[in-house]
Amino acid sequence: MENPETRLLEEWKANNDLAKFHEDLKQKRFAYFLTIQTAFLAIFGLLARETLGDLNPVRLLGLVVVSVPALFIASYFIRIDARARAYVDTVKGKLLLIEEEWRQLFPTNHFSTYKQQFAILVHRKPEMIDKYLAVRGLVVDPFATLINTKAAHVGEETILRLFQWLWGILLALAGTGLCWSLATSFLCNK
Repeated sequence: MENPETRLLEEWKANNDLAKFHEDLKQKRFAYFLTIQTAFLAIFGLLARETLGDLNPVRLLGLVVVSVPALFIASYFIRIDARARAYVDTVKGKLLLIEEEWRQLFPTNHFSTYKQQFAILVHRKPEMIDKYLAVRGLVVDPFATLINTKAAHVGEETILRLFQWLWGILLALAGTGLCWSLATSFLCNK
């Protein structure tokens, strides 16, 4: 029969590797999102420049057509990002459960890596922060400031939402311009 300590350690390592893999995957998806959105912005900018030189319904329709898939992609990536963050946080929760089980089974031989990180980064427990600051031993330590900053995923989510709003506004403006152009051409021809 397998030693329970070995099983717990292997399970902890496997879950930790899984969390790192999915965190890396999330970062790559975000980079792909930014690349795609940059391409759509470049196309939209080129079409907008041409449209400003010659306002006609076909060019305005081109702005609408470019905005729709970009808005759809931004909305889709927001959903994917939320699911990815939920998955990574679930795996981190599993690591906390493994550490707790380890502590219960082997009180003299356990570790609490994620529990300590959770205490610092989520709960911001002063006694744990002071312990880390003391062991670092720096005169001017940026650690205390860094742990109080917002997480990277908050910035990523903000950027995803920014693109969603940007494309929504650009679509509304292009659609309004198209409707205005069609209405004026229809009314002026009568």
